[in-house]
Amino acid sequence: MQVIKGLDNPALKPVRRIVADGGFDGMHLGHRAIFEAAYQKAREYKAVLTALTFEPAPVEVFSPHNSYNVRLTVAQERGLEQLGVDTLVIADFNEAFQQISAEQYARDYIAKRLGSVAVVISESHSWGHHGQADANRIRQLGDKYGFDVQVVPLVTLDGEVVSSSTIRSFLWEGKVQAANRLLGRPYPLYGTVRQGAGRGTKLGFPTINLQVPQAKLVPGPGVYAGVVEAEGLPTPPVTTYRSGWPAAISVGASPTFDPQGDNRQVEVHLLDIQVDNNYGADGIMVYFLHRLRDQQAFDTEGQLRSQIQADIDRLREAFNL
Repeated sequence: MQVIKGLDNPALKPVRRIVADGGFDGMHLGHRAIFEAAYQKAREYKAVLTALTFEPAPVEVFSPHNSYNVRLTVAQERGLEQLGVDTLVIADFNEAFQQISAEQYARDYIAKRLGSVAVVISESHSWGHHGQADANRIRQLGDKYGFDVQVVPLVTLDGEVVSSSTIRSFLWEGKVQAANRLLGRPYPLYGTVRQGAGRGTKLGFPTINLQVPQAKLVPGPGVYAGVVEAEGLPTPPVTTYRSGWPAAISVGASPTFDPQGDNRQVEVHLLDIQVDNNYGADGIMVYFLHRLRDQQAFDTEGQLRSQIQADIDRLREAFNL
């Protein structure tokens, strides 16, 4: 898959394209419906399937939580290639871009710059400054500038519209299973290894400390069951999601040792293996499967050690280890 950053990038050539246009923050079930429709249309038109999205994600600009902990994913994590996408275009969502009109966007970028023969959008999608063009107006712009517009209905699950805002709310509350249902897969965190305080090793449960990008949403504080993907890990003894290694994941400041610490701290204990903490190493992916418990403070290290062992026992049971 070709990745092009910027709509003014010389590498971007106007060719026959089917453009799936949207924020695609999280790649949930609703987004997948858009790409399924776009894939079928690309085959019909014999055109290049192109995903058009934005950096920073619009939610980072317009959300009241826009300083951190809002982005569900980043473009490189989305697995777009598996959905048949040939080209990913990441538009710079800067102040100037936010001011352009829907008509200018349709004429100068969708039609001329990309060479679009069709655009696929969600029924809730809009174009232009302050979202001035809704789906019906986008259809009219398509008629004017020579590209078809397919509007994909919102996806519902158990009567609830699948949306990034709902998923974010579930994750902030630590309800990762509810979020995963709307995503259609376990929620991922991607980051680098950083040096921690070494308390896990002292307690007999060594951890990998994950440095997560500032804008990436970290689930609410708690202890979770999950799996880890990283270079050099052996094949797990049981079948797991994407063959990741079973792990216990602690999110939040340590209520026993440092209750005022970093609430976005992520510590990962891999079951039955110990890995070298290659500080600064990139490419660590953690997937959240379900919540084990809330965080809690303990009076002694012995009590904490017993609780961690109980968490691991529950984890083994969940994985049939």
